[in-house]
Amino acid sequence: MDTPKNFLSIPTQRAALIVGARGGLGHAFCERMSELDPTMHIIATSRSSDWCAEGGANDKVSRLELDIGSEDSVESVASYLRERDTKLNVVINCSGLLHTPSFSPERALRELSIEKMKHVFEVNTFGVAMLLKHFVPLFPRNERSIFASCSARVGSISDNRLGGWYSYRASKAAQNMVIRTAAIEVKRLRRECICVALHPGTVISELSAPFTKRKDPAKLFSPHFSATKLTEVLEKLSVEDSGNFFAYDGSRIEW
Repeated sequence: MDTPKNFLSIPTQRAALIVGARGGLGHAFCERMSELDPTMHIIATSRSSDWCAEGGANDKVSRLELDIGSEDSVESVASYLRERDTKLNVVINCSGLLHTPSFSPERALRELSIEKMKHVFEVNTFGVAMLLKHFVPLFPRNERSIFASCSARVGSISDNRLGGWYSYRASKAAQNMVIRTAAIEVKRLRRECICVALHPGTVISELSAPFTKRKDPAKLFSPHFSATKLTEVLEKLSVEDSGNFFAYDGSRIEW
């Protein structure tokens, strides 16, 4: 008898790791994946120890503390899962940094700061590289698996027509390159593994709130809508799609 598959064509009784699950989009991914496949174990992560201590919504949702800006933290979670022989087939990264209370996206060269740029790159680029480094080795060698990270259309070099947002654009472009490069390497040992970057659209969240006041409401997505559209994209991916960049509507974005 063939092994039953879930909506992502992943064997049942497998686990999905959602990084940044406390945020709107991450939380929506957890809910959507649980709705579509109640058998899948969802591992939801956040930097907040208090949030993690509250526990998951049910026995199929676990919460673990993970700081994407710290390799030690990422490695610790990977070791925890390995020690428990967790069958991990899906990693979806929803973490991202555009601004903080102390700085906003740069609009001009004169606003650039090495320290601010480092902070943005730690989350948007370095952190994603560490997720790939420590979690892809937990994927099975001969089963379908997916590593997906939420990037942004503004990280597309060929689509940059407005300028500005130096750190955010550059860090997302660098994230895209990390994913593209990892996909080439991963294919050699895990032929069924798919590594992609995703553009979720403009999602209503704390990250986007300061920059959406003048945006057409029809172009603003709820976290649930975006997560639903992106899971539809993930369902349709094949190994030939690995190493590419996809929007919420399934269209391919040029690097």
